[in-house]
Amino acid sequence: MMITKKNISRLADIEGIKVADVTMRYFFNAPIRWGYEISLFMFAAVSLMAGAYCLRHRAHVRVDVIYRRFSRRQQAILDVITAGLFFLFLSALLKEGFLGALDSYQLKETTISAYHALLWPIKVVVPLAAALLLLQGLAKFSRDLFYAVSRRELS
Repeated sequence: MMITKKNISRLADIEGIKVADVTMRYFFNAPIRWGYEISLFMFAAVSLMAGAYCLRHRAHVRVDVIYRRFSRRQQAILDVITAGLFFLFLSALLKEGFLGALDSYQLKETTISAYHALLWPIKVVVPLAAALLLLQGLAKFSRDLFYAVSRRELS
């Protein structure tokens, strides 16, 4: 993930909550009831939203031992062929994530801790992140298909 002031700020917020929680717990014997859950939710949101960013910058893990030996056109053709699995997975994640978030909202689902944080706000991030990843995947698919056919990069 690109290091920017915004990203550092989000991670600093998460760490700040953790430090405050640990300080309150061990020095004052009064932990922040919401500290752990909120930092966990924030980290989950940052991690989920990073998927589209990683795809845009070709930062996802793949088996490069074979892939890097192919020409750029062969790589594009392979990416076009395997895109079906990508879109199948994302469509399932989008659908099930949406249904899970909707159920959580309708049931007013909360965590089992003393804080009883609502779960639907973080569950909404799953289909949102899937939708953004799907859009980025469509852009990548279009670029790869264009290159596979024309041997020119799409600007």
